Amino acid sequence: MLSCKEVAARASALIDGELSTWEALQIRLHLAMCKGCDRFVGQVRMTRDLTQTIPAPEPLDEADNGRISAILSQLYEGKQQGG
Repeated sequence: MLSCKEVAARASALIDGELSTWEALQIRLHLAMCKGCDRFVGQVRMTRDLTQTIPAPEPLDEADNGRISAILSQLYEGKQQGG
């Protein structure tokens, strides 16, 4: 039987359907007996589902890049001055 550590390491592959039938069956058997791992895999699945609903960010334009560069420069200068 798989250990909890092995199940956790393969949780994403299980959810994404990347495991062989035998590997998936072994994990599902473990999940039927281990409620902690079952909850963990459920949380990984929920996280994946939620992140898939977030729209992709729009690309930055030159003005955004300039503002970000200015902020980073100010932060860097402040750090160099001991601030």
